[in-house]
Amino acid sequence: MRLSILLVGAIGLGWAPLSARAQETVFTAETGPLPGLVDDATRLDQASAEARFDALIGLLEARGLSYEVQTFPNRRAAESGPAQGRNVSVVIGTGDEEIVVGAHADAAQLGDGSFSHAMVDNAAAVAVLVRIAATLPRFAVRHRVRVVFFDLEELNLLGSEYMVTTLDADRVAAMINLDIAGYGDTVIYGPAAGPGNGAVYRAVAQACADGGHPCLEFDQFPQSDDRSFQAAGIPNVSLGILTSVEAHQLWLMLNGGPNSGLAERFVPPILRTIHTQADTADRLDPEGMTLAYNILMALILKLDRPTP
Repeated sequence: MRLSILLVGAIGLGWAPLSARAQETVFTAETGPLPGLVDDATRLDQASAEARFDALIGLLEARGLSYEVQTFPNRRAAESGPAQGRNVSVVIGTGDEEIVVGAHADAAQLGDGSFSHAMVDNAAAVAVLVRIAATLPRFAVRHRVRVVFFDLEELNLLGSEYMVTTLDADRVAAMINLDIAGYGDTVIYGPAAGPGNGAVYRAVAQACADGGHPCLEFDQFPQSDDRSFQAAGIPNVSLGILTSVEAHQLWLMLNGGPNSGLAERFVPPILRTIHTQADTADRLDPEGMTLAYNILMALILKLDRPTP
């Protein structure tokens, strides 16, 4: 199925001059897997936070993307992690209002001091966002779109917590978070229980319908960087990709209550993978990652040009 969204206007990439490529008016969804997505994600499989950061910068530079690095103090440094964290942003467009699109790039530290391979959580989403940042300059967006790779999410959202203090919340139209996007055929999104997000959730539902994507809305949803934006009063949504079975298992666990129908002490496979040494590149599926790319591109452009 091919997906089209009508756009008009002008765009610039970062601090570069107005791009001659910023003239496309139609986004066409990918009908087959985007090449190289798994390879890009695998480059982030590093033994240290420093090497993982260097791999992220290498991905951006390989795509010719301008970026800025925002350092911030790690207020939990006495417990874990480096003295400073580093958020990395790619800015597309020059509008007065921003759309923030984020994914955390750090890996969970395990009990023995080593790091998870962190391929599903969250290198896959990073690889998808790098492609988003490389694609958006072709479109004439009205907003300034800030694609952000957050640091220290695994230390309780420290990177996004800091970033929102540097933004003018009144000038941020929406925040889209992508976390867990390594494989699957179903888009999951939430937490719908958060107030003030009606327009964003309607845009997600419309993007799902237009693209013919199976989508499952959660009232309760796993915590990620969207919560920092919710706390600042910025409209937001968090998305992920799972197989249909795992998506519904996770929904029942988080939203089904005592009558969920799940076996006692059942834990969906995704929660037995992330934050472990089992979160490896063999779990990644380029078709699922491409689904994340398609839904995210459609959603960004719908939020950029909302229909009345």
